[in-house]
Amino acid sequence: MIDLPYFDMLLEGRRRGEPAAKVFERFVHWGYWEDPSRASRDGGEFMAAMGRLNAEVLAAASLKDGQAVLDAGCGFGGTLAAIQKDFPRSALTGINIDARQLELARAQVPGARFVEGDACALPFEDASFDRVLAVECIFHFPSRGRFLKEAARVLKPGGRVALSDFVPRSTRAHAGWLGKILEAEISKGYGAAGDGWCDGDYAAMARAAGLRVASDRDITANTLPTYPVLTGLLRSPETPSEAGRRMLRPTRLLEWLSRLGFVRYRIVAFEK
Repeated sequence: MIDLPYFDMLLEGRRRGEPAAKVFERFVHWGYWEDPSRASRDGGEFMAAMGRLNAEVLAAASLKDGQAVLDAGCGFGGTLAAIQKDFPRSALTGINIDARQLELARAQVPGARFVEGDACALPFEDASFDRVLAVECIFHFPSRGRFLKEAARVLKPGGRVALSDFVPRSTRAHAGWLGKILEAEISKGYGAAGDGWCDGDYAAMARAAGLRVASDRDITANTLPTYPVLTGLLRSPETPSEAGRRMLRPTRLLEWLSRLGFVRYRIVAFEK
């Protein structure tokens, strides 16, 4: 099973009925604020902000009702649940390598199809989907480049891939000694990354996959209020101290890399 310490913590928190874990019952990703200066640390507001970020990715995908949609790294099913609500005639499929997440996703999105599998070796026929999504999960995949090639394979002509991701200012940065140290520290909380950026940036990977970049938005500033919310939850008495300590340092490192501009949060869409 893939190493995902933060999902381990959330799943254990759900089992124990911890209030902090309830914040992530639907989505498990960063939030989006139109005006970050007015953000608060309120858990309910953060849940709404996660919904807004999800909506930004779906907007980049240019969804229409009745489409066949694949959500890669589907988590607890929040993205597919949102699509099901707004586009009820869509044919929805989620794939995840973690059976525990799929069990919860099935309960949240009745009528959707869920498959346990590797997003870099999609178990679907060519030209099966109109849209492929990957909301804040692609850094866990063995290879961003292989995923995009697989996404292109299962897309119908004219189809679209939309994803959100943490993108370094330099795609070569992870290969240096400092980049390796920082990546190792962050992975202690958020799990090991794949093969990094060995296939180049998203423009290069798109060309290799037979796709073109349709849009590329830097929304880092809109996501920064996520960090004080997360650190507040990790320090909460409702979060087990050991798990909180394990997550706090990686979260702070990622925050400062983002605030200093070394890591950018981007929403990228591709067309076939």
